[in-house]
Amino acid sequence: MPPPMEYDIAIIGSGIIGGALAYKLSQKYQLKVVVIDKEKKPNQHQTGRNSGIIHSGVYYPKNSLKSKNCINGYKQLIQFLEENNITYKITGKLIAAANENEFSELNRLFENAQSVGLDVQYLTKKKIHKIDPNLKIPRGFYVEETGLVDYSQVLNKLIDVSSDNSVYFTFGTYINEVEKNGNSYTLGTNRGSVQTKYVVNCAGLQCDRVYELLTGQNSPVRILPFKGEYFEISPDLYQSDIPVYPVPNPDFPFLGVHLTPMIDGSLKVGPNAVLSFDREGYDGFEIKIADALDIVSNKAIYKLIKNYKATVLKEMLKQKSKSFFEKKVKKYWSRFNISEINGYSCGIRAQATENGELLSDFRIETFDRQVHVLNAPSPAATSCLAIADTIVERLNRLIK
Repeated sequence: MPPPMEYDIAIIGSGIIGGALAYKLSQKYQLKVVVIDKEKKPNQHQTGRNSGIIHSGVYYPKNSLKSKNCINGYKQLIQFLEENNITYKITGKLIAAANENEFSELNRLFENAQSVGLDVQYLTKKKIHKIDPNLKIPRGFYVEETGLVDYSQVLNKLIDVSSDNSVYFTFGTYINEVEKNGNSYTLGTNRGSVQTKYVVNCAGLQCDRVYELLTGQNSPVRILPFKGEYFEISPDLYQSDIPVYPVPNPDFPFLGVHLTPMIDGSLKVGPNAVLSFDREGYDGFEIKIADALDIVSNKAIYKLIKNYKATVLKEMLKQKSKSFFEKKVKKYWSRFNISEINGYSCGIRAQATENGELLSDFRIETFDRQVHVLNAPSPAATSCLAIADTIVERLNRLIK
């Protein structure tokens, strides 16, 4: 930690949104910016543990924050990757309907994709077989604007470029107290104090708690952590680099188990979506008392169980029973076999809830001289540079 000094902006959290914001501020403004992160190095949470997909925006309602930021963010991200020589590949994506029950939702998604200007086309069963002969899909459509990238590399580059432009990153640093002093804040940390005129909360899995620490008030949202597990299999089993996504449940904010070739050449199947009783528990079944109490006192979990009993049960089974997981994948890809799993990874999604409901859209709030990113699950990585623009707009309003 540098000697105590006054910064213009302190960003809490150096995930891909915090990193993108630091980058934007370093490019456009002559400001003193500090990024504070409790971890010893970047990419420890959602940014370093996702599926590596560059999303197109096909799922999100027109004019929603997710739709606007994803489509804008896609374009900005591709430009950033090109300018900084980061490896990526545009592959397109197949959205698959496994039976007639899913055809109407497939059609709705297709129409939504067209309405937001995406390049999509229906595929016959014959054309789907050309992608891979083991795909058991009677109907689907192809989205041109989808790609593969390693978001850890993206964040590392955002940090490098920002650091070269006078943004200071301090890792292994956590805030334990906040004091308001007129038009600035003093942030007490384990490594000294920081003074800043404005604060931006990009704390991801801990954003609701950081909100309460900074404002002294109850957070308008509460985080429900959902663990998503991926299984790695031999890339030789799949004859394409096109990701395959099943038609998702329109009322459940997860995209289902998909088949994802990774930019490093590996092949992953997943994720499921089950509650994690430790917001940062990546090693098996872990329980952190504070996190578990937050879950059991959150009305959203009881509504979720009540409204989606079958879905919740299936997600639990996919975690506990590999044979059940295999059955779900074989619904659309017959080549999968649990005996061929040779690797495992997982991430934890920070899903915000409000008044007992799961939030579907991005959520950014302002309070005093603060901006809080309170819900930014997928497609936040694709959207990071556009989300950073949105945060900058909010900061400009506060400054004026």
